[in-house]
Amino acid sequence: METATGKRMRFLERAGLAAAGLGCALAASSCAAAPTGVSVAADPVAAVRSAGTASLKIGSAEVATSVSMTAQGRTDEFSGTGAFDFARQLGSITLTVPPDVSTHSTLDEVVTPTVLYMRPTGSTGKWVQVDSQRLADGDLISAGYTSPILAFAMLTGAGASGGAVKYVGQDKVYDIPVAHYAGTLNLLAAAKAAPAPENAALAAAGGSFTKQAVPFDVYLDADGRVRRFVAHFEFPAPAPAKGSVTIVSSTDLYDLGKKVTVAAPAAADVLAAN
Repeated sequence: METATGKRMRFLERAGLAAAGLGCALAASSCAAAPTGVSVAADPVAAVRSAGTASLKIGSAEVATSVSMTAQGRTDEFSGTGAFDFARQLGSITLTVPPDVSTHSTLDEVVTPTVLYMRPTGSTGKWVQVDSQRLADGDLISAGYTSPILAFAMLTGAGASGGAVKYVGQDKVYDIPVAHYAGTLNLLAAAKAAPAPENAALAAAGGSFTKQAVPFDVYLDADGRVRRFVAHFEFPAPAPAKGSVTIVSSTDLYDLGKKVTVAAPAAADVLAAN
């Protein structure tokens, strides 16, 4: 039989729990319902679409990239670090490439809105020039990474053509608090909204990729700027191979606003590619 003391203790425990619950309801700032990290956008689609414009205002940033390419059961991994000047739309990347892709373990690349320049790291020879407008994907991933400029432009197609965007949760990128959103974006819709020459690159990619709906994840900081962008692409394997090539491309931004000194190679230092 429960004693009077036992009944009193049980009553006090219940009263304490009730008071704690009431306290949470009245003071959200001190309980589990309190907001933490980065504020969540009321409209995830609008937040993601405007993130590219907000990010361009950064001016410049350090960049880390990675690309995983899988075809016929084999996966190749690319990774690189560099810097981008968003105002001039110029960037440089030192890219680590798999041995079956190049005899050089690393390549130096300079990317402009319409031309990609490449040469082995440490080389003093001429740069190889590639016209990105002639590439099937508009150089969206042909360089071995996705440039931040094109990533920003792609986000304008978030949630378009029946796609959706949702809030996933709180996270950190390079120790910076971010809000994580995920969904699909439409390349052709992004092309229509993007300025030249990004619109041409996105239109080319939209015509060559297997699926128009591109799954993506984006991580936005407290100012609504992109800190990490991950996209999943798929396109038909080149003949005579069959099946599809799947690619996961990730672009990170850090040291926002850091001065970037990058320039396109002089004409005398460039060898036009075939």
